Amino acid sequence: MLYQILVVDDEPKIVELIKLYLEMQNYKVFCAYDGEEAWSIWKKEKIHIVLADIMMPRMDGYSLVENIRKESNVPIIFLSAKTELSDKIKGLSLGTDDYIVKPFDALEVVARTQANLRRCYGSQENISEVKELSCRNLSLDLDKCTLNQDDRHIELTALEYRIIRFFMENQGRVLTKNQIYEAVWEDGSFPDDNSIMVAVSKLRTKLNDDEYHYIRTIRGLGYRMEA
Repeated sequence: MLYQILVVDDEPKIVELIKLYLEMQNYKVFCAYDGEEAWSIWKKEKIHIVLADIMMPRMDGYSLVENIRKESNVPIIFLSAKTELSDKIKGLSLGTDDYIVKPFDALEVVARTQANLRRCYGSQENISEVKELSCRNLSLDLDKCTLNQDDRHIELTALEYRIIRFFMENQGRVLTKNQIYEAVWEDGSFPDDNSIMVAVSKLRTKLNDDEYHYIRTIRGLGYRMEA
């Protein structure tokens, strides 16, 4: 499923930065620079999530959200320099799903966007209907929780199984360490970067990744499983 995202902010550099990072994850991004332009795009396109500034010309973010909420419950994230608690409460009370304060890290915006998409629509690939995942000579049986490489069975820990499943569900997409943590860690604690690197490294060893190059490190961003 190709998710379509509407990004609206009166600062073009912010819009272009977010667009760049979202497109790296294979999303289709519509850009607007004021509320009325965003509303016009909304009425013409099938939008799955909206990222909107609050203070904008012609129509502010509050009015945009009110209009959208009359028609849809799609996820909406506010991106705003307004840091007062009352501003956040107002935004959430209008029906937004998240509130990110400027200045922000673009990777955080991507992670929160994906988290809201998962909460609203489920897995990006409707994985629940799939019984087996494959990547070249790897096959992952989702019913039996087993991984095979050609005819070789690969023993996995529970954590390694969750990591390889997440990677195979998202082949070709750059996955940040925050996204990996959110998707696969279950003990409630946030692992440090080294813990994630060690877990991925052990998985790579079991996959003979030096030979097959399934998992690519994207410097400064995270990992990508090559389809």
